[in-house]
Amino acid sequence: MLLGIIVFQLLQVSAYNQTDMSLSEMSTNRPLIEREISRLNQSDPFIDFPLDKPLPEGITPQEELFNTQIILWTENGEILNKEVLGGRYTQLNALTLDTTKLNEIIPVALAESNLSFRSITIENSQSLSSEVAYIQFLTNTNQIDDSLTTFQWILFVCMFIFWLISLGVSVFSSKMNMKPLLIAWQKQQEFVENASHELRTPLTIIQNNLQHLFTRPNQTILEQSPRIAQALSETRRLTNLTNDLLLIARSDGNQATIQPEETDVDRFLEQLIQPFAEIAEMQDKAFHFTNEISEPLSFDASKIHQVLVILLDNALKYTQAKDEIQLVAKQINPKWWQVVVRNTGSTIPDTQKKLIFERFYREEQSRNQETGGYGLGLAIAKQIVKNHHGKLFVSDWTNQGVQFTLQLPIIQKNLHTEKN
Repeated sequence: MLLGIIVFQLLQVSAYNQTDMSLSEMSTNRPLIEREISRLNQSDPFIDFPLDKPLPEGITPQEELFNTQIILWTENGEILNKEVLGGRYTQLNALTLDTTKLNEIIPVALAESNLSFRSITIENSQSLSSEVAYIQFLTNTNQIDDSLTTFQWILFVCMFIFWLISLGVSVFSSKMNMKPLLIAWQKQQEFVENASHELRTPLTIIQNNLQHLFTRPNQTILEQSPRIAQALSETRRLTNLTNDLLLIARSDGNQATIQPEETDVDRFLEQLIQPFAEIAEMQDKAFHFTNEISEPLSFDASKIHQVLVILLDNALKYTQAKDEIQLVAKQINPKWWQVVVRNTGSTIPDTQKKLIFERFYREEQSRNQETGGYGLGLAIAKQIVKNHHGKLFVSDWTNQGVQFTLQLPIIQKNLHTEKN
């Protein structure tokens, strides 16, 4: 709005600038003034400069403009050169002499004839006629005023249209900027609700068992051992859940610590898979391990250990006897190395492949309840890999099976001890 006002004011000043300059020059042009007085004295409105001779000094063709009038006034405010004005006098007879602003250019409007002028009035101090007291120069500005009015309306309409457009863009931009915040807020609300629900179940079991013990004060510990064991089991599950929630909270708060150190990959993986290979053997499942990396690599061994434990634990949970589990580590190019954990268990539908990394998401509720899962493992693994500037994704393996691929950069650059 302010810009539009400034533009209009500048245009208005520039539009009247040429007219005001012409009026100023005419008010000081004695030959032109004396010609008008000569017309009055000789009662001949047709006296003019000879066409076959040069114009007097100080006279230019521009000053003979059709829309410029010269009014000769008496001391009492009467127009003297009515005959010279001719038919134009009927339009100018509403003029009144204003001597309060002599030698100043002012706007003059005649409401009766709907005419507007720029005007300058001077005092006749040196003239051939004593009747002429004041001389007024008028230049019609209706055309300029109409153009300015049209421009003003166009400017107003354009400003209004662009204001609406800018308002729409602002609303759209605000919504787009708020969208991530709203999504984050929604996820936080879901996280709190899910966490509360998961915490409530083990707490309820522990509370019920303890209350039951108070109702049997004369029984021995051995007699109540099943309830005590169940309470301890739920306490351990509650501790694990609390630790997982704390890890996720630290990751969300950018407080997850990454401490990369040079590690022998072969020794690291052999120690990691040993208990899982033994469990697989007891469950009549085939477990195969292949490592193609010979050089030590730099990464946070404890964090990557946690990721692989989550992946191998899921592989054992979601496979049956006679199924196969594989862990393959290799370098895929000079910049990346990867660990693939695959199994021949049930596949994951494409619609759920991205969802399984969400917090508290469970592909099969009943199966997660049986295995004691909370739907946090893969979310934690994803966050740890992200802190390492790596990638973790899931895909199908052959026609029956799932594989999780963990990719990490070989040269860990700019991995701070505290993630910024």
